[in-house]
Amino acid sequence: MKRLLGKVVKFVVLPIGILLALIVVGLCLLRLYEQHRTTAQIRITSPNGIHSIEKVRLGGVDQWIQIRGGDQSKPILLFLHGGPGFPQMPFSHMNAELENHFVVVQWDQRGAGKSYSRAVPGDSMRVAQFVSDTHDLAELLLRRFSAPKCYLVAHSWGSLFGALTAARYPELFYAYVSIGQVASLPETQQVRYQFALDAAVKENNKKAIAELTQIGRPPHENFDRCKVMEKWVRHYSSEENQPIPPSRFFRLAFDSPAYSWIDLAKIPLGFKYSFERLWREIFYDVNLFGEAPRIEIPVYFLVGRYDTVVTADVAQQYFEKLDAPRGKQLIWFENSGHWPHFTESEKYRDVLENKVLTEAGPSLTR
Repeated sequence: MKRLLGKVVKFVVLPIGILLALIVVGLCLLRLYEQHRTTAQIRITSPNGIHSIEKVRLGGVDQWIQIRGGDQSKPILLFLHGGPGFPQMPFSHMNAELENHFVVVQWDQRGAGKSYSRAVPGDSMRVAQFVSDTHDLAELLLRRFSAPKCYLVAHSWGSLFGALTAARYPELFYAYVSIGQVASLPETQQVRYQFALDAAVKENNKKAIAELTQIGRPPHENFDRCKVMEKWVRHYSSEENQPIPPSRFFRLAFDSPAYSWIDLAKIPLGFKYSFERLWREIFYDVNLFGEAPRIEIPVYFLVGRYDTVVTADVAQQYFEKLDAPRGKQLIWFENSGHWPHFTESEKYRDVLENKVLTEAGPSLTR
C-alpha cells in the first residue's frame, strides 16, 4: 500500500503540483509584463504631471482614489463608477488620453474594489451616504488643487447618486456628464420585463414564458426573481446591447498597473457586498423624476442606442423632463449598449475634450 501511495505521489500528485506551480508562475510573469507594457503606454513624464493612488477618508470610511493628469493645472474630472460595487480604476488606462486634458480622478467607492473591506458598515451602504461621500471628495479635491470647480462624470449606478449630487451641490461642478443615466429603476424594470416577455411570446419559448409569468411583473420581492428576469433579458438582447463580456473586463484588469492580485480578488467580493446591500433601495425607493427634477449646471447625457440595462427610453424621458437652465444635451452612441465609454471610447473622449470643455469650460462658467 505504501509503495502504491508512493507511486501515486511520484507520478500523479507531484507532476500536477509542478504543473500548477508553473502555471501560477507563468501567469505572474505574464501579468508583470502586461502591467509594465501598460505603464509604459500611459506614462506621465511632464514635470507638472501627477500619477498617484491614495487613501482618503470619506464619511468615516477609508477609500481609495487614483489621480492622473499630465498637468495639475488642468480641470479635475471626478468619475463615479457603476455597479453598485463595480470599480473603473482597473480599466481606466483604456481612456488614458483624457489625462492630457483633465486631472482624472477614479474613485473606488465604499465597499468596491480597493475600498472593499469587512470594516465598511453595512448600514452605511445607502444612496444618501454616497451623495455625501461624493460631496466630501469633490471638496477635498478642490482644496488640494486650488480649483474653483470640477467636472462630474458618472456611469450607470454612479449616475443615480451623481445626478442627486449635481442637483444639490451645483456650486462644486462645471458640468454634469452622465453615461447610461439611471432615472427610475422601478420603471426601467417594468420596461425590461415587458421586453423579455414579448420576445418570449413571439418565439413561443414556453420555458421563458413560464419563468417570467411565475416571477410576475416587477418590482420583485427578492433578488432571485430579479436574476430570472435578467437571464431572459440578456437572452433576447441583440449583440449590440449585450453587456461587455466578463473576459474583456478581466483582460483590462489583468493589464492594469493600478491593481494588485489582492485588489483583483476584491472586485467580485465588493460587487456582491455592494449589490446585496443597495439593490432594494435603488430598485424601489429612488426616483430622479421627483428627487432631481432640476440641475443648475450644464448637463450632458451620453446614451447607448441599444442600452437595455437601464433602458435608453427611460433615460431619454428623464432628460426631456429635466429642468436644466444652463443647458442640456443628449448625445446618442449609435453602436453601443450600456458601456459607450468603452465600446465607442474615441467618441466618448471627443465629447469630453471638444464639447464639454469648450461649452462648459472654466472661463465660461465662473
